[in-house]
This record gives sequence, C-alpha cells and structure tokens, in this order.
Amino acid sequence: MAVNRELKFLHINLDRKRVATNLLFQTISEQGIDVVLGQEPNKALKDAIRDKEDDVFIWLKRRMRTKSIHRDRGFVAMEIGGFTLVSVYFLPNKSTGEFETMINSLDSFVAGRDGRRVLIAVDLNAKCVMFDSDVANVYGRVLERFMRARLFTPT
Repeated sequence: MAVNRELKFLHINLDRKRVATNLLFQTISEQGIDVVLGQEPNKALKDAIRDKEDDVFIWLKRRMRTKSIHRDRGFVAMEIGGFTLVSVYFLPNKSTGEFETMINSLDSFVAGRDGRRVLIAVDLNAKCVMFDSDVANVYGRVLERFMRARLFTPT
C-alpha cells in the first residue's frame, strides 16, 4: 500500500563549495528532504538534473519519478506529479541582454505549461524595490518591468 505524504522541498545556493554540498546531504538525511532546487552546484553533487550551463540543478530522491525534463540556459525544469519544478540562476557578470533573453525563455516555458501548477526557485542576482530591496540594479529594473507587464496586463 502506498503512503501519501507531503513532499519536503529545499532551495539552496551551494556557491560551488564542496563543504556546502556535504552539508546539503547531511540536511537531506536529517530533515527528510525529497526535492532540492538549487544554484551553483559543486562537482561533488551527483545524480542531479542540471541546466545546459551547469549553473542550476534539481535533485530528487531516487524513488521519485519524473515525466519530463527541460534543460535550458539558466534554468532546468521537470514535471513531477501534477506540477512542474523549475530552478533558475543568473550569473551576476552577464549582460542585461542575456538577462532579458533568459527571462523571456523562462516566461515562454512557463506559459507552455497549460495551467499546470509551477514551483520556481530563483537566484537572479537582481535587486529591486518590488522585492523589498533598498537598492536596485540593472537586472532588478528589467525584472520589475517584466513582472509589472505580466502581472498588470489585462488578459
């Protein structure tokens, strides 16, 4: 008989550090974590689904099954159960144009989920007032324009 329980998620940026990866697996074990959505993985992180640039990952317990996997630049996504998981990262030394391209690609991907529930874990290195930052950077201003257009545009 299958036991139905809630999944435990963790979102983390490992900063490409081996010690952070070791602590991650200790936390997974101690806390019973089922899914990790993260950024900046270390090479010691095995068995994770990664994006095309090796900057983001999704890690699942072995017994979990996925329906599909999508790898892109700056994000990786997979379907599990009735929803889609997405992990997103944008390096702080890339151009504003690259940021806009990635955001638009992510937007297109999410729009293609046809109303499915989507969980997105992000580290965009974007600072903006919309998200309670005291300062704004160029990525933050782009993100704010994007969010305002998506949230406040009549459908």
